[in-house]
Amino acid sequence: MSKNTTLDDVAAIIGFTAAAKLSAWFPNHVNLYVPITVDEDSRLTKLIGISAAKRLSENFPGEHLAIPSMSFYSREHRRAEIARMLEHEFSTADIAIHFAMSERRIQQIQRELEVAGLLRPVLGRGKAQAKTPQENG
Repeated sequence: MSKNTTLDDVAAIIGFTAAAKLSAWFPNHVNLYVPITVDEDSRLTKLIGISAAKRLSENFPGEHLAIPSMSFYSREHRRAEIARMLEHEFSTADIAIHFAMSERRIQQIQRELEVAGLLRPVLGRGKAQAKTPQENG
């Protein structure tokens, strides 16, 4: 079981959208200072809104938070797209070209998805001939 990140904890308090904004504006190398009292004209308030800023201040008053980036989201999105393409019988070579990755890396991701139970193993998967756009419909 994985531990919550600061981003998980912050999102539970202020919501996903506000937490995503903080992640974009205050990446790992820039700590977010949470004021003890919230000013309506502050950058934080303008970014996430007064109610979210107040909730953040109530939970982390005067703290400096290292907000993790959401780079994991783009990785997970890509993995989901790879799984869908494999389920539609695209070849690993075609998927590699589509994502500008090596075919070997696509095969590794395929195995990771199978082991995680997110993709049903199929003998010969990834070796299928390339489909035309009309066949993929």
